[in-house]
Amino acid sequence: MRCVPKINGVYWLCLALASLFGANAGDFLAGGLGLGPLGGLAVLAAGLVGVFLGERLLKQTGALSFWAAIALIGAAAANVADAFHEAGVRFATSVPVACLLLAFMVIAWRSRAPSPEEQGFIPVTGYYWLTMLVAGVLGTVAGDAASYPLGFGNFGAMVAFAIPLTFLLAIGRHGLYTDLGFYWLAVVFIRAAGTAAGDLLTHGLHGIALCTALSGIAFAAFAVVAYELRKGNKRRQVRAVGEGMP
Repeated sequence: MRCVPKINGVYWLCLALASLFGANAGDFLAGGLGLGPLGGLAVLAAGLVGVFLGERLLKQTGALSFWAAIALIGAAAANVADAFHEAGVRFATSVPVACLLLAFMVIAWRSRAPSPEEQGFIPVTGYYWLTMLVAGVLGTVAGDAASYPLGFGNFGAMVAFAIPLTFLLAIGRHGLYTDLGFYWLAVVFIRAAGTAAGDLLTHGLHGIALCTALSGIAFAAFAVVAYELRKGNKRRQVRAVGEGMP
């Protein structure tokens, strides 16, 4: 992508809202609209193609294209996790497999990009989006595993991931946000907490459609205000060429 947001506190908060919305949107497509996980994935894939084509064709673009893709990837991760569940894949299998796959992808990325990236940014190319999908799937199955078979419940699972995430991000303020291992670990924790929070919101409001609408409005409003309306938002964005990736 040509324009991506700088990784800072605003970025992590927007990512958390995108995770919540993505979890709800994935469930809404698969269950609320009756498309099932595979049908939902088809719709989301078409949406991603539209976002990427629009970002390439438009003369002027901003960080909102990035955040739209993030939300769609998050919803797709929820559908992939649901597909695992429908196929009878147990959490004891899906969690470690997704964890190992993500670790392999990050190690491969790091081995080809040994030098530190530009302060506050990492390259965003096709490999980034594939890694984001795998991290999203891992976070989703981890959040569901904590909520249900491990017995934490939705609120307990959300807190169980949110507390270490808070400490992780506090530590990362000192130059670790663009470290690949740190970045993807934080993404997994955010996705896991967002999955649990999405289920908690759905059960509390008794409707996936309403929850999807509310979380979508909150995410979109925050992204627009933070990256388009606030003065100085351009300092949180950069034209990216996508170098340094496998």
